[in-house]
Amino acid sequence: MNCTGVEIRHAVSGQVQGKLVGHVGKLASFAGIGGGTRALTGGEDGTLRLWNVESGQELMTMVRFLDGEWLSVTPEGYYASSPEGDTHLNVRLGDQVYGIDQFRSTFYRPQVVEETLRLGDREQALVQVFGGQRPETRVGYVGFVSPPVVTIAAPADQAILSSTQMDLAIHVTDATYPLRSVRVSMNGAQLWPSQTRDLVVTSKGVGGTGTAVPLVLPAGARDWTATIPLELEGALNVIEVRAFNGYSETVKSITVSLPPSVLPLRDTILPNLWMLSIGINAYQERQIRGLSYAEADAQAIVHAFTRQKGKLFREVHSLVISDHSALKPTYDTILDNLTYLGQAGQNDVVLLFLAGHGLNDERGDFYFLPTDAVVNPDGSLKRSKAISWRELKTILDLPAKKLILADTCHSEGVSKKKTRGVDNDRFVKELQEMNAVVFTSSRGAELSQESDEWGHGAFTYALLNGLNGKADLVPDGKVSMKELDTYVSETVPQLTNGAQHPITDTPQGYSNFPVALVR
Repeated sequence: MNCTGVEIRHAVSGQVQGKLVGHVGKLASFAGIGGGTRALTGGEDGTLRLWNVESGQELMTMVRFLDGEWLSVTPEGYYASSPEGDTHLNVRLGDQVYGIDQFRSTFYRPQVVEETLRLGDREQALVQVFGGQRPETRVGYVGFVSPPVVTIAAPADQAILSSTQMDLAIHVTDATYPLRSVRVSMNGAQLWPSQTRDLVVTSKGVGGTGTAVPLVLPAGARDWTATIPLELEGALNVIEVRAFNGYSETVKSITVSLPPSVLPLRDTILPNLWMLSIGINAYQERQIRGLSYAEADAQAIVHAFTRQKGKLFREVHSLVISDHSALKPTYDTILDNLTYLGQAGQNDVVLLFLAGHGLNDERGDFYFLPTDAVVNPDGSLKRSKAISWRELKTILDLPAKKLILADTCHSEGVSKKKTRGVDNDRFVKELQEMNAVVFTSSRGAELSQESDEWGHGAFTYALLNGLNGKADLVPDGKVSMKELDTYVSETVPQLTNGAQHPITDTPQGYSNFPVALVR
């Protein structure tokens, strides 16, 4: 029946043990957990709600969607999700509806969800995560803020253009807060703001209408119109405008195409490839068991992409950090050389490959372990000797197209089968704002395997075979990103008897680009 509260009674005495205050809708299922201190209720809509039985407080709502994605959200709006789980949930502000992913910078807080589960109390969880004070009691707290409005006036979506030169006319406005940033990208590469040259454009509000000036976003602007000249690079071009006001974000994209008669010459658009490949087998810390093939994985990936020089890439630049390379994979060496990828220009492609142990600490943050990683006496990780996802994210703040390949594992999962795993769902989620294509070896907390039979990790073995031509599924002599994704996603579960399922996360602003030419 429909209800606005659920009473929990003792099965024998009938005494009221608690009440789930504010429960609405039809109750399809009920289960007591945690020794009776918490309860799970299931609705006919497929959602699960977690409750504190003693206080009657709703702790969170949990949803698993038909495509396998999931999301857990507290009543305040703080959430954790799988890589694309937050694209399935909307937020209504007044008469406008937005995706909760537009508020990711403010409300994606997996620590809040984890502490709420652990403590069974939302108030305590918020105080624990935000340092002794609930965020809504702090000066300057704004909660859900309507995101900017982005309009692409020209060209029209799905337009077929007659020239590689085009003008992108945009209008960005925010009713409440100044615009913090506006970014324009094409096929995954950021074109504006440009880190290599100033764009000379016609911009209203900057030097007057019709005045040619280097384009900038004026400080404090809440209404901004600009025309940005772009040069299209292929038959299909995905153009994306991303606007952020400090609290929420809007992403608007269009797709434009060129007929074959006006496509640019191939040799004028070949990018350079910059690779940083890290593979670690041996660890100084006795509690971290060694791996067999992480170094081989790192070397083989570089070799596979180096063969694309003169085909897909003009030049291939690579730096390998591994057990037997010139640069050893210590914490200091890895950290000192993360900036290697910063040499890439906006027309280049950047590739970061990681093979070795990783783990999530007690707060859920991801760390990649160097060869000299240290485990404290209580079993926790010494964070000053591990590479955090924040450090990886910082070096990936580049205008180039970005590809991240991660075959990482958790030392506590190592067994006779050499299994390895970390929470890749969260790792991928944390890197999404970098606008990179991310391939990881497994989903969630699945263990990633390596084998003497393959001489590699299962994930890297599938990647190598795919790049060597097995992922040319069309076939047309090219392995596209989507073909590689399909091949790896099908092959890894077969190699591991269904124990391992890779994740691929591709931002909407990327077109289906080639990753290897095999003819």
